Amino acid sequence: MDIAVIALISPVILTGLVLLVMSLIEPHKLNITREMLSSSAKEGSPDVRLLFFSDLHAEFCFIPKERVEAIIREEAKGKGLSAVVFGGDIINNPKKYKGGAEYLTYIANVCKELDIPFEGVTGNHDVKIPAKAISECSFHNISNGYTILKSLKDGSDIALSGVNDSGRKHRIWYEPPTIPDTCTKNIVIAHNPDQILNITDCTKVDYMISGHIHGGQIRTPFKIEFTSLRKDVLPKLDVIAGEYKINGITLFISKGIGCVRLPMRLGAKPEINIIEI
Repeated sequence: MDIAVIALISPVILTGLVLLVMSLIEPHKLNITREMLSSSAKEGSPDVRLLFFSDLHAEFCFIPKERVEAIIREEAKGKGLSAVVFGGDIINNPKKYKGGAEYLTYIANVCKELDIPFEGVTGNHDVKIPAKAISECSFHNISNGYTILKSLKDGSDIALSGVNDSGRKHRIWYEPPTIPDTCTKNIVIAHNPDQILNITDCTKVDYMISGHIHGGQIRTPFKIEFTSLRKDVLPKLDVIAGEYKINGITLFISKGIGCVRLPMRLGAKPEINIIEI
C-alpha cells in the first residue's frame, strides 16, 4: 500500500479506536444532575423532591445498584426525598427480567428502610413481561394510576401519576389517569416523552418526566441516531434531554442509566436526576 494512503488512513483508524474505547468507558461514568422545574422552586423551597432514574436495561447497565443506594441515602439525609421514581425499561430481553427485578428490589428495600415511596412505570421494552413478573421488581407501579405526595411547603396533595406504555409495534397513546380534584399539581411520569404530543387535555398536566431517548446513547454527526434510526417525533425536533415547555406542560427528559442494543454510550453519559418542583 502506498505510504501516502497509509498516512491518510492511519488517523481515521486511530480516531475510530479512540471513540470505541470512549464509548465502552462512558456507560460506567454516572452524572448526577440537579433540576429545578419551576420558578417557585428557584425562589424558595420546592413542593416535592424526586430522585428519578430511567432505562435500566439491566443486561447493559454498568451503574452498580450500590451507587444508586449511596445517592438515595445522601439525598435523604440532606434535603430529603418525596419519592424515588423509576421511568421504565427494566430489561432489554423480557425473558431475562430477573436481573432487572433483583436490581430494582434492592433499591426498593433501601427506600423501605428510609421510608421513601418507590414509584415507577413500565416502558416499551417491558410490555412482554407478565404482570406478576413486574410485581417482582418491587416498585409501586403507577402505570395508569397515581399516588399522592404531600407538599413540602404547605402539606397540600400533589399527584404523581403514571401513563402506561403500549410498546412500539402496536402503539397506543393512553390518556393520563384522572386524579382527585384536591390535588394542586399533577406530575405525570411517562416513559416515552412523545406522550406529551398525545394528551387530549394538557391543562390537566403540570409536569411530565420521561426517559426513553437515552440522550441519543451514541451521538453521531448529523444526528443520524434521531433522523434515521428512531421513529420518535420529539428527537427530530431536537427535543432530546433536559427541560422543555411543550403544550403548556413543563417536560423533563432523562438520559437514563443503562444501554439498549449495544453496551456503549458516547456523548450521552448515564444520569440520575434530583428533581425539585
